[in-house]
Formats: sequence, structure tokens, C-alpha cells
Amino acid sequence: MQIINDLVRNIQMIAAAVIIILLLFGGIGVYLFRTRKTAAAEKEVDYSEFRRKDVMEYVKLDDVGEDMLVSDNGRRFIAAIKCQGFSFADAEVEEKLQTIRGYVTFFNVLDNNPIQYRQSARDVNLDGLIKDYQEQAARLQERRFSLNLDYTDTKEESEAPDLLAEDYNIYYEKLKQMQRELISLGYQIDQLNAQIQYMTAISGENAEAKREEIYVFDWQYNAVDFSSQTLEEQEVYQRAEAQLKEKASAYITALRNCGVHAKRMTGVELLEEIRRYTHPVSAAKGAVEDIVQSAYDSICVSSDSLKELEEAANRKIVEKIVQEVRTDTGRRQSHARITNP
Repeated sequence: MQIINDLVRNIQMIAAAVIIILLLFGGIGVYLFRTRKTAAAEKEVDYSEFRRKDVMEYVKLDDVGEDMLVSDNGRRFIAAIKCQGFSFADAEVEEKLQTIRGYVTFFNVLDNNPIQYRQSARDVNLDGLIKDYQEQAARLQERRFSLNLDYTDTKEESEAPDLLAEDYNIYYEKLKQMQRELISLGYQIDQLNAQIQYMTAISGENAEAKREEIYVFDWQYNAVDFSSQTLEEQEVYQRAEAQLKEKASAYITALRNCGVHAKRMTGVELLEEIRRYTHPVSAAKGAVEDIVQSAYDSICVSSDSLKELEEAANRKIVEKIVQEVRTDTGRRQSHARITNP
């Protein structure tokens, strides 16, 4: 009897295990079927009917100040500092110790104030500086070419057979001065070309990316904190500038003790930093400063063409009316001659 009970118990356990395995495989099959069905349904969706939103709609900015951004209906003011450090691994032991102690002090300065740390890399863009150097080199080339022509003419004049001895000395000194200036111009041009070549090598997509470290902080206006007085909008802006300036100065001083060079970012630089995250492709092609400094009507010029076209059209209408009047008058005169011979 015990053997029969054990056999039945084993059969029940095996049946339960088989049922569990079947249920497991059945669940997996249902999940895969629904997943494929959902993927097929998503492929048939017409995304052109969706209302497309710009990424900047999620980054609400009310104003771009000189060195801050304003959001939340003029209640939140955002500022940042940009940092540039040194190679900690290559530093001496004393420098490493000083840096660690400096950062401990920096963390104490932060206290409970919220701060955001961003680290990114970007291409070094020296196109503007390269263009300035190229223009300067072109001006020097033009100056050297003109001076070379003057030198040739002066030399021909000094070789005249009827030239007096005292005049020859004057020409000689003048030619020496021209030679010195030509050598100096040649040296300056060579230096500029070397600088242009170097900047071209370290600028653009093919150059090594520049690492940027940014600390972003803010100050929020709360009317409850100023319950004793009501601040006007201009007063809120002034208070925000003072608070952000105080924070930035404390952070920059603390970072300087760490061997880190930091400076306050302008409002345009902050806007460009946001734009690099929201529009990375277009931000890599054009800087915000170029967009801000450009005018939408810069390609337009004043012209009297509209007035001239209007006058020409009016003259044409008048000439047409005069022609019709003359034609009608001629017809009437012809008709009068026929009826009254």
C-alpha cells in the first residue's frame, strides 16, 4: 500500500511539473505574439499626423540676461561658471594634496545649495581667429609687395650716373631702411602663416576635442521671503544678480585653491550650452553668438524700386486711357464727316 501511495505521489508531482512547464512556455508564446503584434502595429502608424514639438518647448526661458537665464515667469535665475583644470595624474604630491584639500573646502562652500555639474567635450572652433590672422597676413603681403616696388624704383634712381655723392648717401640709407622693413615684414608673414597652420590643425572636427566642465546654479525668488515688502520686477532682477554674483565669487575662489581656473559664463554662453544638448547638429555648425549678432534684415537693402514700379504702372494706365480717348475721338470725327459731307 505504501508503494502505491508513493507511486501516485510521484505521478502527481511529475504531472504538476509538466503543467507548470507547459504554462511557462504558453506564457512566453503569448508574450512573443503580443510583442510582434505591437511592433507590427507601430510600423503602420502614420507619424505625420502627430503634433511635432520643438525640444526648446520643454526648456522654458523668459529672458536671456547678460550673465544669467530667467525662467519660471521671472522667478528662477540660472547662472554658471566654466572651469579649466590641469592633469591631476601628472601633478606632484604636494599639488595633489592641495587640490584634494581645496575640493573639501569647495564642498563645504556648496553647503545645501543645489548645484549641477556638467562635463562634456566639444570641437575647438578657431575659425574667427584664423580668419583674422589670414586677413592680417594678406595686408602684410600687400604692404611687402608695395614696398618691394618702391625699393626697386629707389634703387634705379640711386644708380643714375648724374647722382651727387651726398644724394647717393641719402638713397643708400633709405634703401637700407627698406631692406630692414622688408625682412621684418617677411618674418611677420612667416610667423602668421605658422600660427594659421597650427590653429587649423587644432581646430575643427579633425582636431582633439576640448573638454568643458561647468557648474550650474540658480537663485529662486520667493515672495514669502520678502513678505515685509513687495519687490518690483527690476528689484527682483537686481536681487538675483547680487545673489548669483555672490555665489559665483565664492565658487570661483574655492576652485582657485584647487588649481582650477573658473570664470562666469555669459547668458549667450548658457544659451549655447542648452542648445548643444537640444540641437546638437545645428549647434556644431553655427555658434549662438553668430546668430545673436546677426540681423534678419542684414541681406536687405533700401531701394526705390517699388515707387518706380508704381509710377511706371500709373503712367502706363494714363497712356492707355489717353490712347482710348484719342481713338474714340477719331472715330467720332470720322462718323461726323460721313453723316455731314
